[in-house]
Amino acid sequence: HLRTLERLELPKVLARLESLCASELGRARVRQIVPSSENETAHEALALTSEAKTFVQKVRFPPFGGLSDVAESLKIASVGAVLDPQPLLAVGRAIEGARRLRETLFSSSDEIADNFERLFDIAERITPRKDLEKAIYDAVDDNGEIKDDASLDLLRARRNIRSTQAQIQTRLRSMLSDSRVTPHLQDAFVTVRDGRYCLPVKAESRGSVPGIVHDRSSSGGAFFIEPQAVIDLNNRLRELAGEEKQAILDVLRSVSGLVGGAYDDLKPSLDAAGDLDFIFAKAQLSLEMDAIEPLLRDEVHGAFLKAARHPLVGNCVANDIKIGDESAATERGDFDVMLLTGPNTGGKTIVLKTLGLLTLMTGCGLHIPAQPDSWLSLPGQIHVDIGDEQSIEQNLSTFSGHLRNIVAILRDVKPHDLVLFDEIGAGTDPDEGAALAKAVLRSLSRRGAKVLATTHYGELKQFALSAGRFENASVEFDPITLRPTYHLRIGVPGASNALDIAARLGMPPDLVQRARRYLGRERGEVEAATQQLDATQRQLSQQTEETRREREEVERLKREYEARIQRVERESTRELDRARREAKELVENATKEADAALRELRRAARGTGAGENKGTEQARGRLRTLRERVVAEGGSRRGEGEKGSGGVEVEPATRHADSHSPSPLLPFSPSLKAGQIVRLKTLDREGEVLKIENNRVEVRVGAMKIEVKLADLELVERNDTVPGVGAIQARKAWSVAPEINLIGQDTVSALDELEKYLDDAVLAEKKEVRIVHGRGSGALRTAVHRFLKSNRAVEDYELAPQNEGGEGATVVRLG
Repeated sequence: HLRTLERLELPKVLARLESLCASELGRARVRQIVPSSENETAHEALALTSEAKTFVQKVRFPPFGGLSDVAESLKIASVGAVLDPQPLLAVGRAIEGARRLRETLFSSSDEIADNFERLFDIAERITPRKDLEKAIYDAVDDNGEIKDDASLDLLRARRNIRSTQAQIQTRLRSMLSDSRVTPHLQDAFVTVRDGRYCLPVKAESRGSVPGIVHDRSSSGGAFFIEPQAVIDLNNRLRELAGEEKQAILDVLRSVSGLVGGAYDDLKPSLDAAGDLDFIFAKAQLSLEMDAIEPLLRDEVHGAFLKAARHPLVGNCVANDIKIGDESAATERGDFDVMLLTGPNTGGKTIVLKTLGLLTLMTGCGLHIPAQPDSWLSLPGQIHVDIGDEQSIEQNLSTFSGHLRNIVAILRDVKPHDLVLFDEIGAGTDPDEGAALAKAVLRSLSRRGAKVLATTHYGELKQFALSAGRFENASVEFDPITLRPTYHLRIGVPGASNALDIAARLGMPPDLVQRARRYLGRERGEVEAATQQLDATQRQLSQQTEETRREREEVERLKREYEARIQRVERESTRELDRARREAKELVENATKEADAALRELRRAARGTGAGENKGTEQARGRLRTLRERVVAEGGSRRGEGEKGSGGVEVEPATRHADSHSPSPLLPFSPSLKAGQIVRLKTLDREGEVLKIENNRVEVRVGAMKIEVKLADLELVERNDTVPGVGAIQARKAWSVAPEINLIGQDTVSALDELEKYLDDAVLAEKKEVRIVHGRGSGALRTAVHRFLKSNRAVEDYELAPQNEGGEGATVVRLG
C-alpha cells in the first residue's frame, strides 16, 4: 500500500537512492521498486547489493559515463526509421558506456573474481559492439553534427559549397569597394536572406543596383538586394545545399540501419547496464549509511535487528529491536506483541518506524543500517496506524480516523504480518481507549501477527505483564537532565515522569504534591516501582556493556598475541632456512677447495724433491686457511642466527664465561614433566613447562603463557651452580628501565606496552618496577590494576608513596 510506504518514509530513502544513480536507466529502476515479501527474491537482490559493495571496496567504482535511456531511439531504428544525428550520438555513447562497464567488471583479479558471480552474470548480457561505435563516431562528431568525411558524396558537396561561397564573397566585396555602388548602399556589409547573399541598398537607390529584392529592413530605409552578378552563383549554392542534404540523409539512413539491425544486441546490453547502475547505487547507499546485509530466515518469524538506526535521522541512537521468535528478553520468553512506553519526544515513534522502514528496505534489496548478524523474516504485509488521522474533508476526528485504520487492519491481517500502532487507543476516554486497545492487541496476537505499539496507558503496561507472548519495553529518560536518551530497553515498562519533570522545571511544590495525591496511592506506588526498576535496569545495562567491552578487549589482545607468536615463528623459520642455505653453500665451497688442496698433496707425495716438499707445505697451508675461514664464517652465521624476534640479539652464555656457564641442551624426552625447563626453538627463549596435553605443551616464558608443539622444544639441563636464566640471555633485557610512563596513551595501547615492559622486566630479573599512569579520571589506573591482578608474574602491587607520585603511579613487585 502506498500509504504504508509513505508513513514509514520509504519514498525518502528511494529518492536518495535515485540521486545516486548515474543514468536515467538506473533511476527508472528505482521508480519501479516494489518491496518484496518473498525471502528468496529479497535475498537475491541483497546479495547483488553486497557483491557490488565488495567490488567498490576491493576494486573500484565502475564507470557509468555515457549511459542514457535510448530505448525509444533503438525502437525507431529497428522499424527502419532514420535517426537524427543527436539521437545517434546518444546511442553511440550508450553502447560505449555499456562496453566500458563490462570491461571494468571483468578486470578484477582471479583471486577475488569468485565474489562477483551474480554481477558477472549481468555483465555477460552486455554485448560489445565496437563496430557500431566506430560507425556512429565516424559519422557524427562530439557536437552531434555530421562529419564532412562521413561519405565521399558529402565531402564533395561541402567542398563545392565552400568554393562557391568564396566566389560569391569575392564578387560582393568587390562591389562594396566599387565607387559606383557604394553611394547607394545603406551599410558596407554582406548579408544572407533566404539562403541568398545580398547587399543592403538604400530605399531611394533601389533601381540603381540591378538584382532581386529579397527583404526590407524593419525601418523601411533599406532593401536587401541580391545583385545580378551573383544570381547564378547563389543558384548553384542552393543546388549544392540540396546535394549536401541528400548526402547527410544517406549517411543517417545507413548508420540508423546498422543500429536497427543490432537491436537484439543493444536492447539487452542497455537493460543490463541499467540494472548495474541501479545495483551499484544500492552499494553506494549501503556505504553511505554504514549498512549491512541482514540475514533472511525462513524457519522463524520475526526480527532481531542489532544496533539498528533510522536511516533518515541524523546522529540516531542505535537500538536492538526484536520481536517474534527468538526474541526473549526476560524469563517470560518470546513475544509477538511489544508495548512501548515512555515520555513524549523520547523516541518511541522512531523505534516504531525504524522496524517498519528497515523491513521495507530489506524487501527492496537494500542494506540496512544495523550491525552484522541482524536477521528478520519478511512479513506478508506491513500494516500501520501512525500519525494524525484527522480529516476535515471526510468529517473524521483523530479517534475516528485511527479507528477506521484499525478496522481495516483487523479485516486484512494474516499470520506473521507486521502491525505498527502509534499511540493505540488514543484520542478518546483513557479507560475505554485502553480497553479497546487490549481487545485489539489480543486479537492480533491470537491471529499470529507481530505487533509493535506505543502507548501512554499504564493499564496496558500491567496487561503486558500477564498476557502470554506480550512484552513491555520503554525508551530511556534521564530524570536528572530531563532529557531522553533514546535507548530502547526491552522487558522494562517506561514511566511518564511527568510530575518529576514538572517539579524540576519549577512547578510549585505544593501543586506537585497535590497532583501526587490526586494520582492515588496505588498508582503512585506503581510509578515509583517502575522508576526503581528503570534505574536498576539502567545500572545492569551499564555493567553488561562494561563486561562486553572488557571481553572484547581480552579477545583482541589474545588475537594480537597469537598473531605475534605466529609472526615470530614465521620469521624464525625464514632465518633458519637462510642459515641452512648459507651453510650448504659454505660447505660446498669448502669441499671444492679442500679437494683441490688434496690433489696437490697427492701430486707432492708422488715426488721426492724440494719442489714437491714446497708444494706439500703450500697445500697444507691452504687447508689450514680453509679450516680457519670455515670456523670463522660458521661462527658468524651462528651469531646471526642467535637473534630473537623484534631485533633482540641473544648470545650463548659462554660469551660471559666469567659469570655464567652454558646450560646444555638435551634432545626432547617423552618423559617431559611440568616444572621442567625447556627452550623454545622458534623464540630461542627458555621457559617452564606448565602442562602437557595431546602433543601440545603450555610453557611460561616470563609473564607470558604460550602453547607450542612438542617438536618445537628442547629440554634444558640446569647447572645448579649457575645463576640466571640459563644459556640464552637477551641483551635488551639487561637495560630495562626501572619505570614505564603510560600517560597520554589510550587504554589498549597502554596495556599492550605494559605487557611488553613486564616481559622484559621478568627476563631482566627485576624485582620491582614503577608504572606511571597519572591521576586523570582514574580510568587508566583502573585498567592497569585490573591487568596487574591477572598477570602471573606480578607478586603484589600498590600505589606509590605520596612523595613518589601517589595515585598517579603504581609500584609493582615481580615474583
